[in-house]
Amino acid sequence: MTFLFKRNALLATLGLSLGLASCDSYLDVNDNPNTPTSAPASQLLPNGILRTAVVTGNTLNVLGNLYAGNWAQAQDFLFYVPEQSYQLTSTSYSSIWDELYAGSLPDLNVIVQTSKANGDKNSLAIARIMQAYNYQLLVDAHGDVPFTDALQGVSLLAPRFDKDVDVYTGLITLLDEALANITPTAAAPSAGDIIFRSAGTNEMVRWRQFANTLKLRIYLRQSGARPAVAEAGIKAMQAANADFLGPGVQVGVNPGFLNSAGKVNPLVARVGYTVTGAVTSGSRATRANTLALNYLKVTNDTLRLKQLYTKPATPATLPNNVKNYRGIQSGANPAGTLGYQAVLSPLGPGVIRPFAQNGFAQPVYLMTAAESYFLQAEAVQRGWLTGSAQTLYETGIKESFKLLGLTEAQATTYYSQTAAVNPVINDVVVGGSFDTKAISPNFTAAANKIEAIINQKWIANNGINGFEAWTEYRRTGFPKGNYISLNAATQAFPVRLPYPQSEISNNPNTPVGVTIFSPKIFWDVD
Repeated sequence: MTFLFKRNALLATLGLSLGLASCDSYLDVNDNPNTPTSAPASQLLPNGILRTAVVTGNTLNVLGNLYAGNWAQAQDFLFYVPEQSYQLTSTSYSSIWDELYAGSLPDLNVIVQTSKANGDKNSLAIARIMQAYNYQLLVDAHGDVPFTDALQGVSLLAPRFDKDVDVYTGLITLLDEALANITPTAAAPSAGDIIFRSAGTNEMVRWRQFANTLKLRIYLRQSGARPAVAEAGIKAMQAANADFLGPGVQVGVNPGFLNSAGKVNPLVARVGYTVTGAVTSGSRATRANTLALNYLKVTNDTLRLKQLYTKPATPATLPNNVKNYRGIQSGANPAGTLGYQAVLSPLGPGVIRPFAQNGFAQPVYLMTAAESYFLQAEAVQRGWLTGSAQTLYETGIKESFKLLGLTEAQATTYYSQTAAVNPVINDVVVGGSFDTKAISPNFTAAANKIEAIINQKWIANNGINGFEAWTEYRRTGFPKGNYISLNAATQAFPVRLPYPQSEISNNPNTPVGVTIFSPKIFWDVD
């Protein structure tokens, strides 16, 4: 089930023409890349951003957490059978393409055209940044996509597909155009900016930092496939004094989520609770994966563990000790009721904020400060940026702790530990040992600094940006562990998504012979 949003009512509390609806509906400003709609940027911008947020925070987030070893299906539910059996088809996740390529990108393209015509440089910059973000999602999910010939309306109904690597090159061009147009001293489109409008006079500074951090992510994604390109690009950013997302600065989307049917944060509506506070079926079906749970256990990451997951409901008297947190490996079918939802750990308050704490209104994060610091740490460790990789790494952990409601002091205690990884785990569900491949969070002690950075970024993205966690695993092979579902028809691991049936049927240029196992995205050379 996919929760999407529809612009169907005026929400006075937002000052925007934004309404929210649930299953199988779309933001109706524009659903067709071939029939772009002309409308003010103040209307199109929030719609374009919100479409992206629904995909990033819900659809791709759930899929990514399943494939990144963070979440798994309880044995007494059938919610994630196609995902865990690796039987995704061209109709399985079509909403990703529909919402990004056929929805958000056309809206953003109209903003680009109108902003060029009226000289609104800041709106143009924001639209270009969001286009780059969307295209990266599409490439990282599908590989080759229409880019050069895309979004031309009825004049070109079947655009050709650009090679994924060429699209990545084009993303840098989009971001460079955005950065060249950002004017912090000029008026910003605050009314339609549902990400940084609360930043006041720093609104466009935040967009600049987001653009630079996204640019850094795009370059680092190519570290294995095109290291020379990545190195040159990042060193050029250094020379240009690029600034990145800093402490406490999240790229969080919130149009004004409300505790009303269809107006709730989409992830909460799917794997959280209803407007009455009742737990959803999706919540009961979604449980801790032993891979992530055991990693947190053996590295003494007990505080984040209790934010990412909670103790099982049964028995009710079970002490809230991490040894009693239990997960299940993807596709496991243990004897009796050991794999049932009641005896497994649900998602925790750091992922789904409690109903009493207005969790329905939590933002959707497109990028976090923690990710920004881990990206910078990797670039420094590779010798492509200057600075202290260790300081950036440790700051990334602090930002992860803070986003989960914990403190910097607690983070410092965690990453300062010198004890060896504890190979003893206390998970009773069969098929989930991490095989002691977890590594100490102490940067000095880490034999492979890149592995340490990626592993911590994986933890920081748990529940927040699962797609990025899965994508980085595909790029680097970290964290090491057993990701293969126990009920998969093959021992091959998914490396991409197939193209949607709508594109296959309507565009004869759509690549053929694509499955979730091949071909790999160009940057996946691990």
